[in-house]
Amino acid sequence: MNPYFGDLGDIWKHLPLAEILQLNPPRHYWETHAGSASYTLTPSPAREHGVLRFLERAPGEPELHDSPYLRALQEDPGLYPGSPLLAMRALGQETSYIFCDIDPESAANLRTEAAGLDARVVEGDGVSAISGEIQHASVKPGDVLVLIDPFLPFERFTPDSQTPIELGANLAAAGYRLMFWYRYDTLDQRGWARDQLATLAPGVELWCGDALMPAPFIFPDGTGPWGCGIVLANATPVEQSACQRLGYALEHLGATDLLSGNDPPQLSFQLMR
Repeated sequence: MNPYFGDLGDIWKHLPLAEILQLNPPRHYWETHAGSASYTLTPSPAREHGVLRFLERAPGEPELHDSPYLRALQEDPGLYPGSPLLAMRALGQETSYIFCDIDPESAANLRTEAAGLDARVVEGDGVSAISGEIQHASVKPGDVLVLIDPFLPFERFTPDSQTPIELGANLAAAGYRLMFWYRYDTLDQRGWARDQLATLAPGVELWCGDALMPAPFIFPDGTGPWGCGIVLANATPVEQSACQRLGYALEHLGATDLLSGNDPPQLSFQLMR
């Protein structure tokens, strides 16, 4: 189970994901680290700066009040939809799904929520599962959207397996639509995933939006910076523009959420090139 659901880092994954799913619905949707389909929306310090503040303020934000993500949050009060549920509700029967997670409880929850859909739940290493899928699946890469959001982006599940960042680069180079979510905790790492993917998949058009915030917004006992970002590969200009708009809207939403004495004192959004 994911203890960090609904924090600001989660928002800067699910907000652009929900937008992309609406703008350009894929025929196939795959996740390497799916987690549970949904979570009971309980209060926590991180969610006070995250989803709870978003629910309070986004209805009055011009760029967010009609966003698919806000509508998904409002659809079932008291429930936080994870990325699998966002996808299944947005795409329905028109799409096939692969959801992977090593946690048995999350896998069981996914099977329950995906019942009746063309969905496969893999209880195991998602990087290996998706690596195998692209070797044998008879799909057009451009018809597939893959979400990779690893806690350990350089982990090899087995000595012979790819790392999440290597899988992302291979997918991008092969023409798959990719959203890669990353995190960091020092300023010199800002945008690191874009740099890695650009090195491993040269020539692929990448878009990267990065959200830097006070670490205590995520970890109440922390200090200094914490950040996360999304890298899109093979995305359309419309998708890129929409994600840019949402990133700056999220920054504006948090403009008064200040932490005096911390560096940084508030959320900031930046395009990484």
